[in-house]
Amino acid sequence: MKNHFSNVVFIVLDTHRADRLGCYGYSRGTSPNIDAFAQKATLFENAIAPAQWTIPTHASMFSGEYPATHHTIQAGDALSEDFPTLAQYFHKTGYRTIGFCNNPLVGLLDNGFRRGFQEFYNYGGTVPSKPSTNGHQPPTLFAKIHAQYLKVIDRIATPIQQAVATSPEVFQLVLNPLLVPLWTRYANFKGDTLASIRDTARHVQHWDSQPQFVFLNLMGTHLPYAPPKKFIQSFAPAVLDEPEAQDFIQTYNTQALHWLLPLEKPYPALEAQTLNDMYDAEVAYQDHLLHQLLATLEQPEHRDNTVVIIVGDHGEMLGEHQIMGHGIGVHQELVHVPLMIRFPGQETDHRVKKAVSTMHIFHTLLDVAGINSDKINHGTLSGHSLKNPDALPEIIFSEAYTPITLLKIIQKYSPNLMNSFHCASPRWAVYNNPYKLIRTENAYDNLFNYLEDPQEKDHLASKTDCMKKMGTELEAFLAAAKFRGSESLQGSAANLEDEDVLNRLRGLGYIE
Repeated sequence: MKNHFSNVVFIVLDTHRADRLGCYGYSRGTSPNIDAFAQKATLFENAIAPAQWTIPTHASMFSGEYPATHHTIQAGDALSEDFPTLAQYFHKTGYRTIGFCNNPLVGLLDNGFRRGFQEFYNYGGTVPSKPSTNGHQPPTLFAKIHAQYLKVIDRIATPIQQAVATSPEVFQLVLNPLLVPLWTRYANFKGDTLASIRDTARHVQHWDSQPQFVFLNLMGTHLPYAPPKKFIQSFAPAVLDEPEAQDFIQTYNTQALHWLLPLEKPYPALEAQTLNDMYDAEVAYQDHLLHQLLATLEQPEHRDNTVVIIVGDHGEMLGEHQIMGHGIGVHQELVHVPLMIRFPGQETDHRVKKAVSTMHIFHTLLDVAGINSDKINHGTLSGHSLKNPDALPEIIFSEAYTPITLLKIIQKYSPNLMNSFHCASPRWAVYNNPYKLIRTENAYDNLFNYLEDPQEKDHLASKTDCMKKMGTELEAFLAAAKFRGSESLQGSAANLEDEDVLNRLRGLGYIE
């Protein structure tokens, strides 16, 4: 008998900016398949990631908490068991939970992100794990021997991979240009986008009557940039036609240090254009590969009972504000991400202009799937579900705590930039339509109209009252985050005897 729960397919596009998709107004034709999906989905025009890089954003989407509450902000952090994950909720409710993951920070580190998954396949790392293609047939003798061999290699490789992610010294070692081609290619740094999409589509095609929670993480738009030639021809022809552009990207793909460091001066025009064009080529190639899965999900049997989410975990700086990568700041290029949801049976598009946090994917999926839990300790599911955007908080936040490994690298290779870019200072963004306040701790506040000025060029210094009000909201948010954190993470308690703090916590929906 058909279950009454909605199946879930949760697709995360790592390092994906919203402004490079046609459905978000980009004119280069990079995303015909995602654009077609958006035409029958709910698209959130101003979706904001809760943080600027992979680990805190995944922790937030999996737990429904901001980083200031869950404290999973460094590569060596693990999501506290005080925060049950999406997969745990779904597994407990009777769903089959399965992950197809290309990002080693999500799939390989011992950070609690795999809790609740009955099956989890890693396409990245030295020893990828992939689902069997034999179906229900018993494994062959060769397959058994190969599986044992992989277990032995994995026991050797796992601690090394863990050290690369968490040890600044080891991380600096692997940035050597002679080593970069080895780990980007042979250690499957970006995973295998084609295989992971193919395996996810195959799973969807053959799933049974048991309700399903399927998670797919893709790394296609992350550096290094090396898409197939036809996508370079379409979006970055200079790389094929101009030796200077070709030499630059070939060298840049081995210079992992430069993927991370702030820039002492902007890139020359040709180099800046090459990076942007190659990023677009990767966006287009990944979109091309997604066609197989999106076409499968378009089948009537899936349209009627499956919620599909496509979201970017964070964006990418390509030299804007003289910053590269996704380690520093809360600029729009970093935290404005694509988010579209096709709810079961949805046949027409719907666009939501309101700024929303991708953290609320957690509440949305539990809400749509009909999962209730008495452990959800902040309001009702429907009150925090993206299915009901009008009920969501008017004010949202994003946080940036620079990875320790990155700080060590900047201190070693560009110490003069530590202070000028305030690299060690946490940054926060407060959104209250149409304004965005960026606070850099112990430095300054900047106010922007993020709708009219997404490049954040014009600081609205004259709007002092607005800045003061949004700064107060940020202080209340941080007090609320401390109040809501698990006991093992709280440290000093928030001042809950202050009536102003109490009123702000109520206004943010954290206490009654």
